Amino acid sequence: MLVEPSPPDFAPDVASPPIEQPAPAAPTQTPLAARLVAIAEVTLCSGFPTQLGLGAVLILVGASPQTAEGQLSLPYIVVLSFADAALILLLVWLLLRAHGEDVRGTLCGTRPAGREALVGLALVIPMGLSGQQETVDPYVVGTALPPVDQDGTLVDITLDDAIARALELNLDIQSARLGPQIQRYALQAAESVFGPTLSSSYGYSNATNQSTSQLDGGAQTSTQRQTFNTSLSKTMPWYGGRMSADFNNSRTETNNAFATLNPSFRSNVSVNYTQPLLAGLSTDNQRTALETQAILGQISDIQLTRQIATITFRVRAAYWGLRATIEQIEIQRRNLAQAQELLAQNGIRVQLGTMADLQVVQAEAQVSSAEQSLLNAQMQWRNQELIFKQLLVSSAADPLMAQTLNPVGLPVLVQQVVDIDGAISTALNQRADLRQTRQQRDISELDIAVTRNNVRPDLSLTAAYSVQGVGGDRFDRSSLGGEAVLAQSGGYLDGLDAIWAQDTPTWSVGLNFSYPIGNGAAKANLRRAQLQMEQTDLALRNQELAIVTQVTNAGLTVNDTYLLLQAAQRSREVFERAAEIEVTRFAAGASTNYEVSQSQDALTSARLSELRAMINYENAIAEFELVQYIGG
Repeated sequence: MLVEPSPPDFAPDVASPPIEQPAPAAPTQTPLAARLVAIAEVTLCSGFPTQLGLGAVLILVGASPQTAEGQLSLPYIVVLSFADAALILLLVWLLLRAHGEDVRGTLCGTRPAGREALVGLALVIPMGLSGQQETVDPYVVGTALPPVDQDGTLVDITLDDAIARALELNLDIQSARLGPQIQRYALQAAESVFGPTLSSSYGYSNATNQSTSQLDGGAQTSTQRQTFNTSLSKTMPWYGGRMSADFNNSRTETNNAFATLNPSFRSNVSVNYTQPLLAGLSTDNQRTALETQAILGQISDIQLTRQIATITFRVRAAYWGLRATIEQIEIQRRNLAQAQELLAQNGIRVQLGTMADLQVVQAEAQVSSAEQSLLNAQMQWRNQELIFKQLLVSSAADPLMAQTLNPVGLPVLVQQVVDIDGAISTALNQRADLRQTRQQRDISELDIAVTRNNVRPDLSLTAAYSVQGVGGDRFDRSSLGGEAVLAQSGGYLDGLDAIWAQDTPTWSVGLNFSYPIGNGAAKANLRRAQLQMEQTDLALRNQELAIVTQVTNAGLTVNDTYLLLQAAQRSREVFERAAEIEVTRFAAGASTNYEVSQSQDALTSARLSELRAMINYENAIAEFELVQYIGG
């Protein structure tokens, strides 16, 4: 066997004579062991085993892949990227040497080694930087600010301030406050029926009559009469009695020859009382109307309380809704920033030739989708802010309408103790709508009472007492046609003295009875009222059953929404870790642009779901309180 001598280390730069090459041998099959060794070498230099090993070493020496805020550490990513690149380069160099290959010629070819080192740095540095998902502060609910125009004014507002302002300025509450005042005047109108009534009258008459008899006192008699009457009457608010007092006065002057007193003064004082014994004794239309207005006044107070609680609940819901839309803007803004950062890194990779243009197009689509989501979030915020402001102002000219409101409160995330049995008992005793229904039932009972009263016969007792007195100039005549001679001077006071002395008392007592035969209308009205009462009772029982169901569901909803909140929090934490891992894999070249985008989208959805769960839990607590006292 001939051995060809090896060439010298430094051969002269001269042309060597051509050497005849032997004919190529027939291809032979690579042994299995050689193929397995080749696969192991390729796997070792792929980057995945080296990254795992280096990551474990860095963790053992105290290097953490995450910052205190839970984000990927930029120094960790940079160190891991450079160390991994250096280790792979070392492995490739060793394997090339082991196979007897020209290391420099294989790695760099005819290009300068310095240029190749710079290209390697350009490949490593962007990959390390792309592992830093967020360089801003970590997302915390309640720290986001609403977008403010350049010339706009940002005003912080708490939930208590919003409720206080709404209770003062809300137009619905202002209208509801007028209800009790209106009802008080209606009650005063009903009470006025039982107030005393004063009436008086004055009259004058002059009559001349042709005599038809000598007993008429002359051929013609002329009489001048003046009357002045005063009456005071009052309907009693109890037992349906009615009392009146009358004071009647008259002055008469005549040319009648038989007139003894001329002019004559007559005065009369009388007192009358009428007491119903059957119909109208226990109740009547006037007393029923008074009691009805009193109940309606209570209903009006209940309605005001209900309106205040309803507006308070609406303000709370609008407050947290506005807070939620602001948080949505911040979440979508961060999502857009992530998409833009990914697009920028992909652009660098395309320029370096390490990534296809298709992935850049995918990143651009992701940015466009994130921009649309951000615009939708901003639109929802503007609409929700208008809804919130409408509850807090009394006119469009309120300066608050031109300001940007920032709800600074945070939702309650502590689990609330729910006592469903106690809440049901409270609702059955305190619910405003149930109390209102019971008040309406009381009105129905009054209707039955008055219709039953109308069925009874009308039997009343009357009593009267009166005293009268007469005064005036007294004339005597010697004969039927003789000259009248003044016997005694007198006047109006003479009659009053007689009344005071009660010289001429008159009294009377009587019974009055009336009853329409058949009385069909009253009986029909009574039966109608009774059937309506049965309807009211059934409606009341149905309402109580509905309240029990409503309170139970509201209590269970509080518990369920808290469980959903916990699940949403765990889900968000999982998707945060998944997104961090995906970014790390992408930086190492083990993931794709699509997978990173999907993980970021999933994280955004998880954050939005957690936010909705927070607001739903807060609203569930408020709803549970509302159904106990007001109703949904």
